[in-house]
Parts: sequence; C-alpha cells; structure tokens
Amino acid sequence: MIIGGFLLLGYGVCAVFHIPLPGSVVGMIILFVFLLTGLIKLEWVENFSSFQLRHLTLLFIPPIVSLFLSSTFLNILHWNVFMILILSSVCCLLGSAFAVEWYEKWKRRQIK
Repeated sequence: MIIGGFLLLGYGVCAVFHIPLPGSVVGMIILFVFLLTGLIKLEWVENFSSFQLRHLTLLFIPPIVSLFLSSTFLNILHWNVFMILILSSVCCLLGSAFAVEWYEKWKRRQIK
C-alpha cells in the first residue's frame, strides 16, 4: 500500500512539474528519501519489497520472450541490434541479481 502510494505520488509530481522522468522512478526516489530521513520505517515496506525481489525475474522474462517470438520484430532487426538487445537484457538481469544479493547481505548485517 505504501509503495503504491509513492508510485502514484511520483506520477503526480511528474505531471505537475513536467519532470522528464518516469513517474515510477520519481516515486522510488521519494520513497528512498523518506526511508533515509526515517519518515517511513523499513519494516513498513520490507515484506512487499521482499516479495517483489523474489519475483523480479518474472517481470523481465515475458516481455523479452514475446519480442523475440514476434516474426515482424525479427524481420526488422539486423543481427547487431539483436545482439545489443540480448546483451542489454543479460546486463539488466545480472544487475538486478547483484543488487538483490547485495541487499540480502546488507540486511543480514543489519540484523546481527
């Protein structure tokens, strides 16, 4: 509920101030600032964020597979663009994996 509220807040801020960033990113930045200042406690968002981190790969795989299976998409692309798409997708997945791993290690250190 809190994360959804910050998502909507981010979209609202972008609409009002005409910020050239996605509303989800602005909402995430606002949530981060609230977490740093202590206005929002980590425990309030920890369960839902842990759920999202566990299922993060499910958000990446379907759009990528549907793009690659589209015959018109493959006919338009040249091999170099196709390789860039594959490499950037792998980099995103690896970056997400390392971020989750770092977060889990950080969380374990905070508990001790």
